[in-house]
Amino acid sequence: MTKKCFPYVRFSSTRQEDGSTRERQNALIDAFVAKHGLTVDRALEDPATSAYRGLNASKDGVLGGFLNEVRKGEIEKGSYLLIENFDRLSRDKIVRSNKIFTDLLFAGIKVVILDKNKIYDADNLDFGDWITALVEFERANKESERKSDLIGKAWNINRNKMRSGEIVTKKVPKWLKVEDNQFIVDLEQVNRIEQLFKLSLKYGLLEATKQYNQLYFDKLAPHQVQYILGNRKLIGEHQPKKLYWEDGGKRRLKDEGKAIPNYYPVVIEPTLFFKVQKIINDRKPFTGNYNKQQYNIFRGLIYCRWCGGTIRYMNKGERDYFICTNSMGHKCVVPGQQSIRGKKLFSLFFQFTYRLNIQSLIEENKDYSNIKNEMLAIENKKNKLQSSIDDFKSRLKKMVIDNQSIPNSLYEVLQELENDFSALHESSKLLEEKYNQATQSYNALLEVEHIDIESIIYDRSEEAIEKRVAYNLTLKSIFKGIAIDWLSDMLVLEFKDGTVRYLAEGQRVPTDIPSDIDLPDLE
Repeated sequence: MTKKCFPYVRFSSTRQEDGSTRERQNALIDAFVAKHGLTVDRALEDPATSAYRGLNASKDGVLGGFLNEVRKGEIEKGSYLLIENFDRLSRDKIVRSNKIFTDLLFAGIKVVILDKNKIYDADNLDFGDWITALVEFERANKESERKSDLIGKAWNINRNKMRSGEIVTKKVPKWLKVEDNQFIVDLEQVNRIEQLFKLSLKYGLLEATKQYNQLYFDKLAPHQVQYILGNRKLIGEHQPKKLYWEDGGKRRLKDEGKAIPNYYPVVIEPTLFFKVQKIINDRKPFTGNYNKQQYNIFRGLIYCRWCGGTIRYMNKGERDYFICTNSMGHKCVVPGQQSIRGKKLFSLFFQFTYRLNIQSLIEENKDYSNIKNEMLAIENKKNKLQSSIDDFKSRLKKMVIDNQSIPNSLYEVLQELENDFSALHESSKLLEEKYNQATQSYNALLEVEHIDIESIIYDRSEEAIEKRVAYNLTLKSIFKGIAIDWLSDMLVLEFKDGTVRYLAEGQRVPTDIPSDIDLPDLE
C-alpha cells in the first residue's frame, strides 16, 4: 500500500504570503505526515491564486496540473492529497467543486481535510460524508461570492466618487503621492519623464531609451518607456477599471465607463504628449534608429508612384538624395536606379526661391463652405424648434395650473418635437466633425507656419531636429501620401480629404490630375 502524499497549499493574494497562512497550512501538513509515516512525493502550491472561479484548478494552476495527471492515471492510486480544508481545494460553484472532488476519489486518490482530521476515500465514503463535502463547498462559494459583491459595491461607490473628483486611494502614479487628501507632484520624477518625452520627440523610442538610461543611470527597457509615454494619467486623465472574471478563473481589468478628464494634475503638456503618440503610432516601435532619419521631413509619406515601394533618404551632408528601394534591386517597374537629389525634391515641393508657404499647396476641402452653411441652417432650425418646444411646455404648464384635462395626443406631439430636436442635434454634431476634418490642414499649419524650413533642412542642431520632427508630423496631418513620379518629374500629392493633386517643376500651386493622363511606355 502506497504511502505517497501530495501536500497542497493555496492562498488568494500576495498580502497573505507574508502572514501566517502558509505557515499554518504547512504545520498541519507536517503533523499529519509525521503521524501517518507518509512520504512527500512533491509539494503543490498555488500562491496568490483564487479558487473562487476555479483558477487554481485550471490549466494555469498548479492544482490544475495535478488534476490533469490524476485524470490521465499518472498518479498512483492510494496516494494522499493533503489540504487544510475544502475551500483550499475549491470555492467555485458547487457543481464544479463536486467534479474536482469526485474526479480525485474515482481516480483512487484519498483527500485529507487536515483541520477536521478527516480522510475521504471512495471505498469508505458514506452519504453523510458526501453531504458534508457539498455543504462545505457551498459555504466556501457563498462566502467568496459575498466578499466579491461587497468589494464590487465598494468600488462602484469609489468610481462614482472619482467622477466627482474625490481621491479614494493612495495607490497613485509614481510621480504623485497623496497627502491630506491632495495630490502632491514629485517634481524630480516629472522632470525625468518630461526629459523622456523630449528625447523621444527628437530621437524615437530606441535611441531615447538609450540616452535616458545613460543620463539617469537607469535600466528601462523600450517596452517600459513605451508604456510611460502612452500613460494618459500624465495629462490628467483617469480611466476607471472594473474586474471581470473569465472562463478558467482568470481575472481581467476592463474599462468601466468613460475616462475622467483632469482627475490628476497635468504634468506633461497635452501638445507634447500627443506629438510623441503620433511618432510612436506612425512607426514600428522596436525597429530602426529614428536618429538616422532626422533630416527627412518627408519620412513616412513618400513612396514610388510606379512600384509603390518605399523611398530611402540617403544623407551625406548637402550631397543627399531620395532613392526607390525597389529600384536598387531592379524590382521597380521603371528600369534602372530611380533617385532624385534632395535639393531638387525640396525645391519642387517647397519652392526654395520663396519663403516657404505650404498653404499655397493646400486646397481645402471644396465642400467645407457648404458644410458651414448646412451647420448654420441646422442651428437656425434648432433655435426655432427649441422655441416651439418651450412655448408648448408653457401651454401644458398653464393647463395643469388651470386644472384642465390634457389629452395624451399633446404629450405625443411634445415627444415628437423633442425627437426632431435630438435628430437635428446629432446632424449638427456630424457636420461639425466633417467641418473640423475639412479644415484640419489649415489648423495644422498654425503650429509650424513660423518655421523657415529652408534654413533647418541640413542644420544639425537639437533645435533644428525638433523643428523638422514637428514639420514632419504636420505634413502627416495634411497628406496621406506623396508619390514621386520619376518619369514625369512630378509629385503626386494625396491629401487626407481624398483630394489628389500633382506638382511639377516650376509650379507653385498643385493642379488636378487629368483622368485621361497618358502613362509612359515602360516596355
